[in-house]
Parts: sequence; structure tokens; C-alpha cells
Amino acid sequence: MALVHRLLDSKMKKLTIIGVCIATMIACTPTKESTIDTTLQSKVDSLLQNKMSEINAISGQVIVMDIQKGEIKAMVGNGKKQSSSLMRAVSIDKALDTGKVFLSDSVDTENGVVILNGDTILDHNWYRGGYGRITLKKGLACESEIAVRLALDATGVEAVDSLVTPLEMLKLFNGIIKNDSLKSAFRFCVTEGLGRPASTDKVEVAGLSGRNVVSKANPEKPEYAVEFIGYFPVDEPKYSIIVSMNKIGFPASGGLMAGSVFSEIVDCMVAE
Repeated sequence: MALVHRLLDSKMKKLTIIGVCIATMIACTPTKESTIDTTLQSKVDSLLQNKMSEINAISGQVIVMDIQKGEIKAMVGNGKKQSSSLMRAVSIDKALDTGKVFLSDSVDTENGVVILNGDTILDHNWYRGGYGRITLKKGLACESEIAVRLALDATGVEAVDSLVTPLEMLKLFNGIIKNDSLKSAFRFCVTEGLGRPASTDKVEVAGLSGRNVVSKANPEKPEYAVEFIGYFPVDEPKYSIIVSMNKIGFPASGGLMAGSVFSEIVDCMVAE
């Protein structure tokens, strides 16, 4: 028994020494300093929760990023990987790169219902007669699926429709705002398009609104993602923000619902 006790004491001492070494290593390991602005985080969380309550959203997420540093300044809510109508900007960016189409090009969206390559495409305002003939720039700013699809068809570029999280979408967006043509379209979206609720008197902003069906589990009341993604200041973008919320049924508007949250966040940041 004495031998057993000595062996146990020896093992316990070794375990204690190992434990102390591990604790020391953990304590000495440098940790990456958080880039989150806690004050901004709290304000953003409050604005998101208020809007989600107002529109009866079932989920939502807001992310604020410092474009130049690539740092996240605020991230609240829960974002899931899903389809996003904001991806149309990525598709158009690729189409513009071909040099075969320009944002000033005119496209005919007819009465909001077009059959293209065997697919029936409906614009969000088809029941009001559609947009008719418009520029590709206006089509992008006014969420015309037909305008985007016609541009892609003319260039042979396939639509980028990958499932993305809000953070992934924001990183993609930060990459394409280097395109001056697209920057003019993003500004147009806020001044003349469906993203007007995102505007603010405090600073010029630019961005893109979006709405799309992410689930038809209940065909009578599908689940929509309402989104707005944008940046400011317009001339020298420093911050980008994405607001994404999911809700069941109508009304569902990216500009009115997500865009208004974007505007409030910008006001908070500019005031600081």
C-alpha cells in the first residue's frame, strides 16, 4: 500500500506541474485585440432590435466594418447563409468587366414580365406594369431582376447566386465598390432608387437595397430577406454596413426596412 501511495503522489505532482505549465502558456500567449467598438455595438443592437420588433422580423443581423482596415467595428444579431438579392451587384460587376455592357445601356423590362431562355422573370412591380425601358443603372438601383438578367444574357456571364452570410456579402461588397461605375449606381440607388430611406442629412451615403424569398415552407406566406448594404462617405469610403432581416410575408422592403436602420446607424457614427 505504501508503494501505491508513493506512485499516486508522484503522478499527482507530475499532473500538477503539467497543469501549471499549461496555465502559464495560456497566460503568456498573446491574444488578438478586439476591434469591436462597444459603444457603437450597443447602439447598433438597440436599433436592430427596435426595427425587428416593429416589422415582426424573425431574425436579423447588422455588421459595421472599417473598409480601409478590414476591421469589424460592430456585429450584432444572427446571420445565416442564404440567398441574397444583393448578389446582383456582384453579377453586374462581372458583366461590366467584359466591356460588352455599360450602366448607361438601355434595357427593356417591358411590363415587368419577361420570358428569357425559357424562364419567366418577374420584377417586383410587375403587377403595376413594370419599369418599361430603363437604363441598366436604374435597373440595378430599383431591384429590377429583368434588367440584371438581360445584361448577363448579353455578356454570357452567369449570375452569381451563391448562398452567403451577411459578413460574406459585406466583404464581397467592399471589393466591388472600387468600381467607379458601380459607385455611381450605388449613389443613384440612395438618391433616386429604392434605397432612398437610407439617406441622411449628415453625410452622403451610397448603397443597394434588396428583397428576395429565402423560404417557401408556407407558400401563402413566404419568408423574405430584406436587406440594405452601403458605405460612407461617398468620395472616400471608410465604413461599410450591412443590415439584413428575415420576416414572414408582406410588407417586405429592403429600402424601407433595412435602409432606415442603415441611416440611423450612420447618424450615430457621424455624431460621435
